[in-house]
Amino acid sequence: MGFLLLLLVGVAAVTAFLWFRQRVGTMAEPTPPSNRFHSVTIRVGQDACPAVQALANTRFLAKEAPRLPLDQCTVPNCRCQYKHYDDRRDGEDRREERTSARHEGETRRHAREDQRKAHP
Repeated sequence: MGFLLLLLVGVAAVTAFLWFRQRVGTMAEPTPPSNRFHSVTIRVGQDACPAVQALANTRFLAKEAPRLPLDQCTVPNCRCQYKHYDDRRDGEDRREERTSARHEGETRRHAREDQRKAHP
């Protein structure tokens, strides 16, 4: 009877070990953001330290953001947090504005008469 009980405890222990090992191996690791331009700013907490206040309006790529609390933090219970954004850039895409402003009032070369034909 004692041997059978010992055998059942051993089988249960091995089964529990294998189940736990399989479960730990399949636990999901944090998935990286699907957008490579995912960014964060630091939400300054109440009574924030000067180090974090200096970074308050700075956007960081999420993978390059400093860890909170900062190493220089002097507040015992830091309440600063990250605010997440889909893109590091803020506002509208300004490429269109710059190119159109550059060509404003300018005659494009291919639209002008060929200089070689104009002066024989």
